[in-house]
Amino acid sequence: MRVLFLTVSTGHGHNSCAKAMEDYLKQQGIMTFVLDVYEYVHPLIGKTVSDVYSFASSKVPKIYGKFYDIEEGGKGKVVGTMKTLNRAFANKLFKFIEEHHIDVIICSHLFAGELITRLKETGKLDVPSMGVVTDYTIHPHWEETNLDYYITADKGLTRQAALRGITPEKIKPFGIPIHLKFAEKVSKQQAKEQLGFSQNDLILVMMGSMGYGNMTSILEEVDSVDKPYDIAVVCGNNEEAKEAIDQMQFRHPIHNLGFVKNVDLLMDAAECIVTKPGGLSVSESLAKGLPMILVDPIPGQEDRNVEFLVNNGVAMISSKTYPVSEAVNQLLEDTCRREEIKNAIGRIAKPYAAKTVGDFIVAQWGK
Repeated sequence: MRVLFLTVSTGHGHNSCAKAMEDYLKQQGIMTFVLDVYEYVHPLIGKTVSDVYSFASSKVPKIYGKFYDIEEGGKGKVVGTMKTLNRAFANKLFKFIEEHHIDVIICSHLFAGELITRLKETGKLDVPSMGVVTDYTIHPHWEETNLDYYITADKGLTRQAALRGITPEKIKPFGIPIHLKFAEKVSKQQAKEQLGFSQNDLILVMMGSMGYGNMTSILEEVDSVDKPYDIAVVCGNNEEAKEAIDQMQFRHPIHNLGFVKNVDLLMDAAECIVTKPGGLSVSESLAKGLPMILVDPIPGQEDRNVEFLVNNGVAMISSKTYPVSEAVNQLLEDTCRREEIKNAIGRIAKPYAAKTVGDFIVAQWGK
């Protein structure tokens, strides 16, 4: 059995999702391939798509959000443009599929799903396929793809998917696939010992792999609560933010980290996480049973993530009138509130989603 994962580098989440599924299938002895589809068919297009997303989401998020709303309303042109590109590049991808004798195709991004749909429409491709929706919403235009199954974050999204036109029988609410290390847990005491931290309560601040948002302002809020605790901040690839934080003075002990590979251990150590609501980081936090304080959502899909998470009782959202400091103070003071959130997380979290999806692929199409 040969499984091809197709992703697109608009943020880190789609690639992480594909990698989580690939890692599990490789452990089962299955041959896998991962392609950033536009990087493969034309490197310049791949870089352009990545750069445009990065610029729009970080520098002009309100404009990005307006485009998302337009696409969601069915009047946008962005996906139509990508469909035109897909027609131009479909043959190169088809050659890869043929040459490597691919048995199953998994798309962790809408654009990849559109490309596979294009190949099916031409009559060239007859390979089982699956789309993985990597947020707590159904992105615009997934309903225009023609794949065999769609993996969604939760059964609470099934009606939304069906209303968008996806056949209910195709919807599998297995959860967003994340690395299985997030399903493993150690005690807070052990985690802090392994990290070399004190045994004080720990507040984790993490704003995605690119360190989005005004991290210095957020940390000033976190630091302003008059209680004993440590702060750990993960800046990801944002070296400028890390340097700025290094220059700041804090009341609380702070661990200022750049890009790390032990986020799972940091989450085990923390009482709560202050985070941007990206689909993958949210799913990792849920897997760890970690109460979330959501900040600076990118308009569009992350706004939809906030709606789902807050309405399901697994997170709090900061605002101008309810700042991060208020949320941190409440979570540290109110044990009942913390337990309510953790109980709600128990209903939503799907730490084994990568395994569930992998087992489904093998059961459905294994040879």
